[in-house]
Amino acid sequence: MNKPYFPHNSQNRTRKTGPAMLSPEEEVRLARAWQRDGDVNARNRLLTAFGPLAHAMVARATRIRAQADPDLVQQAFLGLMRAVDRFDPDRGIRFSTYAVWWIRAELQDYRMLNWSLVRRGRSARARQAFFQLGAIEETMPPAPGESAPDRDQRIAHALGTTPGTLAQMRALFGHGDASLNAPVTEDGSEAVELLPDPDSDTEAAYAETQARTRLRAAMIRHFHTLPERERRIVVANVLQDPPLTLNDLAAVHGISRERVRQLRERGLERLRERMAKDSSVPSLV
Repeated sequence: MNKPYFPHNSQNRTRKTGPAMLSPEEEVRLARAWQRDGDVNARNRLLTAFGPLAHAMVARATRIRAQADPDLVQQAFLGLMRAVDRFDPDRGIRFSTYAVWWIRAELQDYRMLNWSLVRRGRSARARQAFFQLGAIEETMPPAPGESAPDRDQRIAHALGTTPGTLAQMRALFGHGDASLNAPVTEDGSEAVELLPDPDSDTEAAYAETQARTRLRAAMIRHFHTLPERERRIVVANVLQDPPLTLNDLAAVHGISRERVRQLRERGLERLRERMAKDSSVPSLV
């Protein structure tokens, strides 16, 4: 198996000079020699001749001509190699035209794959969303008096899609990755602190919370069916914080301490009986 070929010093910087450009006849001859006869020298000649094209596209993509990203340069040459392997000399087009398409595709794929840790679709529609959505939104600011849905309709039309698909594109490509250590609350709490504990049983905890909510609602519902004096004594002696003592309640209601205790116990017993007969009351056991 032939090893990938990269011209010498291809990862350093864009060359201002290079081999002489090939004529159309030479491109055809070299392409056929590689594809039909497996002539590695012919393939390397094409790669060397069009290496400056790959460098120029990397520089244009990064807008830094003094020092290109070595990874991007490598991706550009991978695209150039695919162009050499798939170029059809009989179609009557120049090799440079064909190579530009493959180099651009490799650079775009590399940017999409490294833009986020989350792997997203690489279809033609996904590429269109990734590379055109931001630019189109910048060039199409809201018109005076234009509503958000109307602007979304204009942007979706420019992208050749629907407002619903536009919303999905924004959700997928609107933001890059964010650090879990970034503060997300007013008190400075980090995102990682809000993640659920992987050792906890989230479903069980949610079910228990829901059960307690239903139990509390049932207690309130049945509590209001108690006689008023029993209800007031239970609230003051059991639920209130701080609670009133039996002696305090005896003075309030003008009855003995023992009578207050009896009314409290009767009220609690009524509540237990009615809760036991209520089929909507969940069990927390």
